Amino acid sequence: MFYPLSLFIGLRYTKSKRNNKFVSFVSLFSTGGITLGVLALITVLSVMNGFEQELKTRILGAVPHAMVSNQKNVISDWQPQLASLTQLEHVKSVEPVVRAEAIIQSGKGLLGVEVEGIKPQLFASDVIKSTVYMGSLTDLKAGDYKVIIGQALARELGVTVGDKVRLISARGSRFTPLGRMPSQRNFTVAGLFSVGSDVDKQMVLMHIQDAARLIRIKKEQATGLRLYLDDPFDIQSWIPPILADGQTVTDWRETHGQLFAAVKMEKNMIWLLLCLIIAVAAFNILSSSVMVVSDKNAEVAILKTLGIRGSTLNLIFIIQGAWSGIIGALFGTGLGLVLSTYINETLAFLGLHLLSNASGGARLLPVLHEPLQIMVIMFGAMILSLLATLYPAYRAGKVSPVEALRYE
Repeated sequence: MFYPLSLFIGLRYTKSKRNNKFVSFVSLFSTGGITLGVLALITVLSVMNGFEQELKTRILGAVPHAMVSNQKNVISDWQPQLASLTQLEHVKSVEPVVRAEAIIQSGKGLLGVEVEGIKPQLFASDVIKSTVYMGSLTDLKAGDYKVIIGQALARELGVTVGDKVRLISARGSRFTPLGRMPSQRNFTVAGLFSVGSDVDKQMVLMHIQDAARLIRIKKEQATGLRLYLDDPFDIQSWIPPILADGQTVTDWRETHGQLFAAVKMEKNMIWLLLCLIIAVAAFNILSSSVMVVSDKNAEVAILKTLGIRGSTLNLIFIIQGAWSGIIGALFGTGLGLVLSTYINETLAFLGLHLLSNASGGARLLPVLHEPLQIMVIMFGAMILSLLATLYPAYRAGKVSPVEALRYE
């Protein structure tokens, strides 16, 4: 098979046995550095992508993506708005809600929670619906004063299905001869859910009319309308609706935006730190290529005397030097995909349990491969390795045959 001369000689140099063993060691070390850097980058970022996806599923699947409300936190004519908001682009569902901060009390103690009055037939959070493991949302009926709470909250209160709890809300409080008294009422625990996040400790679900009675508003009123979108991460391109006077739209970035911003910043910092490993390996390729050029000075001089042009010599040593980076990037990508895919099995084999104390029952590292991200890592490592060979290749093209063969 016919090869270009530069490719033929460059590949021969990658396979040839060098007189200088140190040069061979540095070349092997640089290939290993590229492999290790790419492997670590793909593995760690795949796990970080998995955690981000878990946060998106668990948190943004349980909280509203956008909320329509007003200054009084009371919307009386929400029924006509429900139909118009549902017709908006990228809006998956709309539902009325009565939200209020409250204190939940049992015989074991009391905790601060967020009450959410819902219409079970319109409730759109698939995450919560799929994680209700005792009872059902259909058990929430107007006038029955039943609640569904998270597993973590039930554990801290020491209650289970069928037990009584008391909910106390400052909203709806009244003045009495004894002073201002908060609104309070006894409820029965009708079910438990387990999302696996802070939602389990904070959210108390009840029928919308029961919640309205608790905070003393009319049963046909709501404190807001919450919207669920097709993709909550695409909230920036979503155009909020034109609302009635006094109404405003808030989205999940105001309540949970800092959490996802912190995760994104952490991903960027990990990306930067692990890229430095690849950069160090690329410097090793540069140093090994410089030593190879010095080791092959006599051969370069002979090739020049045979009429080989300087550009051909440049290409020979670019191929020889970049070969280490290409092999390292390919091996690192393959090993990174395998390790990230079987990261949990590998940790179990080594006896490591990184999530043994995690909340929500999480015991496995989530993994999500993004093909574009993996391609950028692999080709980025190859390009960086290629750039590291330019200076040694330039020096090879400037070798003087007279000086190199003077003492041969």
